[in-house]
Amino acid sequence: MAEFTGNRYTTCGIQDEISAELQTIMWDMIDENRQQGKVLDYLQVFELKPKYTNGKGIQEIVHSQEQPRRKKKVTIKTDDPIYAKIFVIDDGSYSTMLLNHEY
Repeated sequence: MAEFTGNRYTTCGIQDEISAELQTIMWDMIDENRQQGKVLDYLQVFELKPKYTNGKGIQEIVHSQEQPRRKKKVTIKTDDPIYAKIFVIDDGSYSTMLLNHEY
């Protein structure tokens, strides 16, 4: 069981490609699960997909984990939705957010 309570870090790829707003939303989704007492896998996965409705941008964020299996989808309005797959890994003393190709 992962805690996600230590220091939090982001890679250069995250800092370069993912807005601070999206980073905060993803950390908040992890924190929400913690606050609800849910068991967290050491590996949290976020899939970001752009959607458009009536010409307006919508960012879809799918948050999932393997053990125990869980998946949640949220959408937010944005002018610039993106595609990305992001991992957040907790090693017990700190957590790191990274793009999937940085793994």
